[in-house]
Amino acid sequence: MASEKKIAELLKTSRYDPAILEQLEPYVTAQCTGGTYDLDANLAVLKLYQFHPEFNNVPVVVRILLKALMNLPATDYLMCTCLIPDRVHELEVVGSVAKLAGLLECCSFREFWKELEPLRGDVLPEIPAGFDDAIREFILKTVAITYQAVPEAHLLDSLKVDGGALAKLAASRGWAVEAGTVKVPLNDDNTAKPRKPEEIDTQAMRQDQMTKILASISA
Repeated sequence: MASEKKIAELLKTSRYDPAILEQLEPYVTAQCTGGTYDLDANLAVLKLYQFHPEFNNVPVVVRILLKALMNLPATDYLMCTCLIPDRVHELEVVGSVAKLAGLLECCSFREFWKELEPLRGDVLPEIPAGFDDAIREFILKTVAITYQAVPEAHLLDSLKVDGGALAKLAASRGWAVEAGTVKVPLNDDNTAKPRKPEEIDTQAMRQDQMTKILASISA
């Protein structure tokens, strides 16, 4: 298999030559088994499939999409989907990945795990190594910017972990688990911010404006 350096050289000199798919496709598979990630190379693969549909390899497309999901909340998945033609989007396996992505986007985390489980080993036989942990990391980031406190049972279901695993995840982030509640430290995102006086002044209607409006109504 070509090294990361070799792939980078290929993309510089032959990005639009479909012959390089022989090296790019194994490189995608290696990312799924070895835990590496190369968005630029993956986008190049999808672009070549777009220009040369006769070479389209659906399993490779699915691997690329799943790897992109692992990088949420970055927009990698969206960029990848924009390079996939409608006829490929309509395939069951690609549609299954799209449904998973939609559930994550809507923060329907419990439904995500329920939807994923029956797909393992059948519709999605090659889920990348570390996929579950990457999704849990995204969920934890989302919780951190959304809540100050969340029921422990809800978080267990959202992460699909047991109590011991949740305790370790919480401790690693400085979260406290107390009396069935997970408490998240205050941060810039999960704390309500008072509006500045100048912001209120610019948005409030001035008295002279109100007088004109009332005058026009009564006229």
